[in-house]
Amino acid sequence: MRLTPWTLFFALFFLAVLLHAQCVNDDRSNKNAGILITDFAIAGTQAISATELAGVNSDLIGSCFDEDSDELEQRIRTAFQERGYFAAKVNSLGFKPHDPLGVPKPVTLEADVSEGSRYKLAEITFVENHSFSSQELRDQFQLKRGDVIERAKLAGGLMGLRKLYRSHGFLDWLAIPDVDFASNATATLNVSIHEGPQYHMGKLDIVADKEIAARLRAEWKLADGGVYDDSYVDGYLEVNRDLLPTAFDRASVQRIQNCPDAVVEVRLILDPAEEPLHADPKNVPCKEHQDVSK
Repeated sequence: MRLTPWTLFFALFFLAVLLHAQCVNDDRSNKNAGILITDFAIAGTQAISATELAGVNSDLIGSCFDEDSDELEQRIRTAFQERGYFAAKVNSLGFKPHDPLGVPKPVTLEADVSEGSRYKLAEITFVENHSFSSQELRDQFQLKRGDVIERAKLAGGLMGLRKLYRSHGFLDWLAIPDVDFASNATATLNVSIHEGPQYHMGKLDIVADKEIAARLRAEWKLADGGVYDDSYVDGYLEVNRDLLPTAFDRASVQRIQNCPDAVVEVRLILDPAEEPLHADPKNVPCKEHQDVSK
């Protein structure tokens, strides 16, 4: 059968769609390269159960990555840490390609892994927390004493701390977690807190039609001088969706953060044509946080 140029075009198009659809998760930096893990062979483990190994396999099979051994080793360690094996080591790693010309290249991932002990939680401690008690911070973590330490639950607890602090105006809040592993396969999570200043609500600036601006201003419940709640904007936008442009979302809200004065000004620019001609205000971060990504 003779292929016309259009037939060939559509054939290549649908082939490309099919190849990209093979990636259940696609973490490649270049979508025209990389590998697709079609199988994962793990050797060297001693204590991990077959069910847990199947879970590790499912975390990686079907996903696409850059052909980078260091990245894949970290992914494998993370998969084991999700199941409590925080001392897991990847002793060797290899790729067995099935189609060297494939894009992404389908491979069997082969790894020799020493999983080590499966750690359980001894306790969680906090230092330098002043605005909230250690118990209030501890309540953000689902993990209880004696639970297997799962990486996702640790991350969830740290995210809970972030929400707690930022909803009470601590926008420059930082937490530095450190895990101490004991010889009895238990571990203690130590969290060092840097609270920073507590921000308060400053000026609210709404650039829009006068009637719309007045209605939006009436709905804004963060009082001038009150503690700034970083989560408030999401609810405010949802409640007032009918007054806002279709594409207006949290990213459209300008938050001007002045650390020296511990004040946050908020700007809602619905109609740029109504905006007066003046220099845009700039964030003024704390000196010790100028190089920290928030």
